[in-house]
Amino acid sequence: MDSVLSGADYADVMAADFDPLQYARRVASGDNDSTANADANSNSNSNADASTDRLARAMDALAKRADALDDVLQQTVIASHADLLKQVVGVKALDASLAQVEDKVREIKAHMHSLRTRIRVPYQQSAVYGRQASNLHDAMRHVRATARFIQLVRRLQTQIPPDSGEDKEEAAAVAPDFALGALTLLDIERAVGGGDLGGIRIVDQGMATVVRPRRERTIVRAEQMLDAGIRHRNQGDIAGGLQILFNLGTLAAAVAARVRRCVADWGAAVRGRLDPKSISAFVRDHNARAKSIDGSDMVGVTGVVLARIEALVDDLLSRGLELRVLERVLARKRDVLPRFDVSSFSSTLAADPASASSAAASGNGGGATPSFSDLVAQELGSSTNNSVGSTRTVAFWWREALTLLRAEIDSACAESSVIRQMLTNSYPRVVQLFVPKLEQLQPIDMPLLWDALLGSFEAEYVARAASRIEDAVARCYPPPPPPGLVDAQERRSRMGAAAESELFTAVSVVPNRKLVAGVVRSMSTELEMAKSDARLLSAVAEAASSAARTFASVTETKIAAVTVNPSVLNPFGVPPHPLTKSLVGLLNAAEALRAGIEEFGARGLVAVDGGALGALVGNHSAGLLDTADRAITEAVYQAGTTADTPSSMPSLDLFDIASQWLQTQVLEPMRITACRQRVVAMVTKYLCAYTRVVCLTFPLTEETKLLLTGHATQFEFACSQLMAAASTGVLPSGTRAAVLSDLGKPYRALRMIRPLLFMSTGELARLVSGGDSSSNTNRDNSDDGDDDLSVVDLADHVVCRLATALLPLGADDNGADATSAASADVRRCLPHRVAQCTWTEWVSLAAGSSDIQQKQKRRIGVLVASLELLAAKIQNQQQEEDPSSSDAPLSGLFSLAQAMLAKLRSF
Repeated sequence: MDSVLSGADYADVMAADFDPLQYARRVASGDNDSTANADANSNSNSNADASTDRLARAMDALAKRADALDDVLQQTVIASHADLLKQVVGVKALDASLAQVEDKVREIKAHMHSLRTRIRVPYQQSAVYGRQASNLHDAMRHVRATARFIQLVRRLQTQIPPDSGEDKEEAAAVAPDFALGALTLLDIERAVGGGDLGGIRIVDQGMATVVRPRRERTIVRAEQMLDAGIRHRNQGDIAGGLQILFNLGTLAAAVAARVRRCVADWGAAVRGRLDPKSISAFVRDHNARAKSIDGSDMVGVTGVVLARIEALVDDLLSRGLELRVLERVLARKRDVLPRFDVSSFSSTLAADPASASSAAASGNGGGATPSFSDLVAQELGSSTNNSVGSTRTVAFWWREALTLLRAEIDSACAESSVIRQMLTNSYPRVVQLFVPKLEQLQPIDMPLLWDALLGSFEAEYVARAASRIEDAVARCYPPPPPPGLVDAQERRSRMGAAAESELFTAVSVVPNRKLVAGVVRSMSTELEMAKSDARLLSAVAEAASSAARTFASVTETKIAAVTVNPSVLNPFGVPPHPLTKSLVGLLNAAEALRAGIEEFGARGLVAVDGGALGALVGNHSAGLLDTADRAITEAVYQAGTTADTPSSMPSLDLFDIASQWLQTQVLEPMRITACRQRVVAMVTKYLCAYTRVVCLTFPLTEETKLLLTGHATQFEFACSQLMAAASTGVLPSGTRAAVLSDLGKPYRALRMIRPLLFMSTGELARLVSGGDSSSNTNRDNSDDGDDDLSVVDLADHVVCRLATALLPLGADDNGADATSAASADVRRCLPHRVAQCTWTEWVSLAAGSSDIQQKQKRRIGVLVASLELLAAKIQNQQQEEDPSSSDAPLSGLFSLAQAMLAKLRSF
């Protein structure tokens, strides 16, 4: 049927809005046939016959469809009828089954009713018996609790006898044991509270007549013991009172309440003590009643404020000491057999590691038995939402007490700038009042508490102290005058030397000694004021160190401005530049400040960092001495004649200029002790260098000998002046100034030069060979010897003496005549010619050879070669003149050369 109805031909008929008339018209018009529609569209002028045929075909199709539809309807009715018959049969069978089920259900209900009747009666009887048993159990529990209560009351009466009434004799005979009585009271409270004994006459009567009065007596006794123990610092009384409170179960609450009450009393005592109006009124009334004529009994605001602060500190200290004793006992006490639940405290320790460590340090070991201090700290922490470790009794007291005191100080400072100014300026005195007393307690986090109390005043005081020191430093140096030193030196080309000197002299670049001493005095005063507190002293010392670095920086800038002109550090300048002394004055100022800072440590004050000043003084003083040393050394090397320039004569002009510059411009105005040893070493070097320059003088004519003798005396005097100038103003009292003779061997060598120049050949030969014991020149000038003139220096003199004697006959003192070729041949025997170097280089080698072994060996080898050449020339000259006759002068010269060679070879 479905296949029939699903055809496309029945789609219009099966539609819900099928209209037969409309369908018939459409069929009659031919709209239902697709082929007919196509033909009608292609040929609109079809004839009537075609229309009649279409109508007939359409009617036939309609008739076929009607027959098919009739068949479909018949099949549908038959199938539906068969289904209905089957359903009727099933309904009848279901009705029979339901009847059977109803019969079974009625039977079950009857059985259930019978069973319910059998169970209900025994259950009701059992319920009655259970209620009776519960009532009996409650009665027995109340009886046991009442009996326990009566037993505890009797025990309590025994432990704490009555203090008045009918049992006075018993009370007098037995002393009350409040600690055990407190335990009994705690047991009674637990028995009454846990047993629900309210309303029982004997219990109510016992609580009213026995328990409550004795509990009040116990609490009063515990408070009395605590008060007496704290007041008299008696730890035994305190421990007894705490044990009673602990046995009562009110230890933490009672001690916490006592601490809070102490804080409240302190707040009441502090409030208004620093009120500016109250202080002004007190000063006014006191001064109005003053009777002293000189006003000695009058007071000021500063004195009153400090007196009140001192009184507050004393009160604070007294209360703190009381609580400290209480804290000590709390930390030691703990219950050996705990009777309380400590699980909450254990969980608190687990959440607070700091509390656990403190409990372990106090002897708890992190176990389940906390000390009394831990219990009180837990109570204080729960009320302030803080950890247990930060709420120990003493720490809690100090934090709260100092907070109240800081609030009072801040309020007074906000209302009166005079009080704030006084507290800032008198901060060291306030520290002297506070710190020595508070250090006796050593509370927890004392630095933090101190910062919270007076930290702002400390910072402001340190800032003002630093400002005072910086002001003293600023007064040392006036502002630079325009257009400045550099501009003034740039105008040198347009100004004369005299005008330039006047200009630079007018420029004040050196600080006054009194101003530098004022800087030291300012630092010393600030350090003395701050020495009562180590942290304050350290802060002021850092401020002083910063001021010292500032002074060094400004001085460095001044020195750079002074030394921008190269003539300031020119030892050969004539006349000396006036700013050279200014440079030395700047170094003296820095050294004076450094020496003053160094004395702070010797006086017991904290060390101030003067490293910048020391580096400044050391570097620039060393630079000055190096400049002078190079110039004087160069002048010493140029003080003798040379074989390359025979027309020159020995001269000390450059040495005099350089030594005078060092003496007058540097050493005499300098006040730096460390330079003294350096000058001694320099003078020692000059003596050795000049001795060797004189020994190397050639040609050594009579005129040259006389000139060298005067120069040696002049050189000795100049060196003695340098030694004296180095000790001027820098030696401690009672210390002898160094003299030239203190230099020892170099000085004796210089003194030996004058007799050495005028020795005859024979005397010189005996000296070389060791025959003259007074000279002691036959050994090297080692540090452990006593020689005055070394062998190599004596060899230099012998070479020059032999070479001068071998000059051609008829030659003048300079060897410039027709026989200059022979003179030049003699000069080739001189040591510097043999070493193939200049005379100045050979002098430099000779001056440094005593300390350098390799150079000394080279020098000795050159001297041996020179002496061999000269000895050969003497032999040749002897043979040329008369081989049979022995000329005495030539023989003496040859003997001198052989003796010197033997000495050098053995050396």
